Amino acid sequence: MALPNGADAYQVSDGNPSAAKSLGGTVLLSNTGAGLYFLNVAVTANSTTTTAPAGSIGVTTNATGLGKLFISDGSKWQFAVVA
Repeated sequence: MALPNGADAYQVSDGNPSAAKSLGGTVLLSNTGAGLYFLNVAVTANSTTTTAPAGSIGVTTNATGLGKLFISDGSKWQFAVVA
């Protein structure tokens, strides 16, 4: 994944710690397949479907689901639960 300033995906700083950094996309994936998904769609727990691998984390900027943390079960987004 390339960043707008030409650095690679593992860049931690471009020398300006107060400037915003871009991921270059809406998903940050781990080598396990799960990822961190930045969504702009409405998300309703146990209703909104997803193709994100089980264990992936989702957050949305949409008013429906805003401020909530979701975990993919492999087919739907679920509310994150602390056991």
